[in-house]
Amino acid sequence: MSAWEMSISVEYSSVSSHSPASSRCQMICLSSQRVLPFLVLASTLLAAVEDAAARTFYVNNRLGSDRFNGVAAEAVNRQTGPVATIGRALKLARSSDIISLADTGIPYYESISLVGVRHSGTAARPFTILGNGASLSGAIRVPETAWQQVGTDLWQLKPYRKGHYQLILDGKAVPEVRPQPDEKWTEVPELPVGSWCAFRGAIHYQAERLIEPESMNFAFAQRTTGITFYGVRNVFVDNLKVEHFRIDGANANDRATDVVLSGVLIVENGRAGLTVAGTSLVAVVGCRIERNRDESILLKEAAALVAQETRLDVPPTQK
Repeated sequence: MSAWEMSISVEYSSVSSHSPASSRCQMICLSSQRVLPFLVLASTLLAAVEDAAARTFYVNNRLGSDRFNGVAAEAVNRQTGPVATIGRALKLARSSDIISLADTGIPYYESISLVGVRHSGTAARPFTILGNGASLSGAIRVPETAWQQVGTDLWQLKPYRKGHYQLILDGKAVPEVRPQPDEKWTEVPELPVGSWCAFRGAIHYQAERLIEPESMNFAFAQRTTGITFYGVRNVFVDNLKVEHFRIDGANANDRATDVVLSGVLIVENGRAGLTVAGTSLVAVVGCRIERNRDESILLKEAAALVAQETRLDVPPTQK
């Protein structure tokens, strides 16, 4: 067995007779000499963040402004105060810095891309994003004119980007009907009221009788990925909700090592909650990764994962 091959030990238990089977991933063990140091890193990173001397940039999507310098949680003068977007904070930040998000009750409708040395840290001073319970969302509202009626209370929406979809109503994923593995649809199937399916590059939604969807609070997953890690090292993300992205909630594309997600909730994304690929090494600690459209965790190529006290609704997939 090579250094990156894995043995997975997962405990499965049914939550109740009325709920789908769920799993609590107790540990995913790696046959690598890096395992023990990385487990120690995962358990001590929060203390390192709290103790280390690093610059902190504050983000507030209600009261902040990207004209501020981001070094204060509240506005002090015309220059000093929180920035409004995570993207602006990432431009200001350097290696081993901290980005702290205010939980304003309004999701941050943007993506986070962490790339290279600038967004890396050290074991003692990781590059850190403190979510503080905030939400990161990839959804955008469906324009009223985007719906087209194609049948009796059957409506069609054609997203610009094809291949992965997620339809959202009032902030929650709408129930989806999907074909069985050996089934091919030649037309839109009969859908239960309040559900949708993907067919020939479009979303089809079965509305209630005489209820037009443009009068409802629909959104769809538009942004590609919530958090992207590429070529980074020693990164810590804590207490953040990531939802409604078209492909993945989080993606460690390649060469993302010693990345720790702690207390992160990743739900209702169009492909996987978390994808770890290339030679990336990621730990998830105290996370919940549930209700994503295809996979909870997708492991590809020579990637490796450590999971502790992390709740999954379906087991990880390795490809």
